[in-house]
Amino acid sequence: MIVEPAADVQRINENDFLSKIVHDIKVKKISNEAISLAKKFGYLPYMVQRYIDILGYEETTKLLNTFEHYIYRPVILCNNLKIDCNLLIKKLTAFGFELKPVYWHRYGYIATKVVKSPTLGSTHEFLKGFYYVYRDAASLLPVVALSPTPNSKVLDMCAAPGGKSVHILLAMMDRGLLVANDISKVRVKSLVVNLFRMGLKSYVVISEDATVLPKKINDKFNYILVDAPCSAEGAIMFDKSRKTKTSEEDLARLVLREIKLLLSAIVMAKPGAQIVYTTCSIAPEENEYVLTKVLDLVGDDVVNIEPLNIDVGDSGLRRFNDLEFNSKVVCCTRIWPHKHFMEGYFVCSLRKLRE
Repeated sequence: MIVEPAADVQRINENDFLSKIVHDIKVKKISNEAISLAKKFGYLPYMVQRYIDILGYEETTKLLNTFEHYIYRPVILCNNLKIDCNLLIKKLTAFGFELKPVYWHRYGYIATKVVKSPTLGSTHEFLKGFYYVYRDAASLLPVVALSPTPNSKVLDMCAAPGGKSVHILLAMMDRGLLVANDISKVRVKSLVVNLFRMGLKSYVVISEDATVLPKKINDKFNYILVDAPCSAEGAIMFDKSRKTKTSEEDLARLVLREIKLLLSAIVMAKPGAQIVYTTCSIAPEENEYVLTKVLDLVGDDVVNIEPLNIDVGDSGLRRFNDLEFNSKVVCCTRIWPHKHFMEGYFVCSLRKLRE
């Protein structure tokens, strides 16, 4: 019998577990090609070597060039509970914006043309809560994958600044209960402001370390979103400091926290519940590796990876260097900026089968 995931985390010596992660993910050899590209584009060499190992040299060059010359296309999510979306688009078009529908989302629109004044975040329509602004279409994917239904109980474990919480409540028709949590009391302020501005009501906001939430909340959820704090390697086009910010040791610490977050989510999910794990990272260590480690701990008979309900992106990686991942990670979705013209993202849906 496999014990509950939280107990597994507590039984593991954290230092030993971290050492194992460091050993697993460390890049064994860095090629001259990787060193040359890292110098040219300003990256840590180990990062570029990983891209080459996954994509090959030519495609890695395309990826790095895309990060340098990415075309910023913000996306709005229409609040269809407050306004007819066709009317909203007419209002924004009158300002000079050009918006086209996101083909895989009913209420999402890409801004193909923006104006200097007013900005998308300063119109009266924005202030009235008629829409939410995302920096990129990829931010819509996790909640599309989660697809929470009205009158359900949902947990957003790392919720600030609130875009995905807003999206969840709109998907639920603002009926049911969303528990929106974030560890940062500073970031929680923006979470509260965004939920209030959108006119939503079916939520509570808390500020706790999500890895210990099972000790704080004596309840189970139908849907859980784990939008895990990560290296943000997929968002380098928005933050160039990410090229050199995360050493391999830093990455290992992030991986450990991500494993603990997902294990906590499994504890808090009801049997039959859906969990979506997502990062804005293209690093396999934070994605396929995390899922494989978690499934090793809890067992495939407790949690199963399921295909996404959306046909966007590439499949998850089955192997990476010396690591072989759980075979089900191919059901997960990878977004590559140079291939899919969105911020780099990883999205995976899991079903809890039993306690």
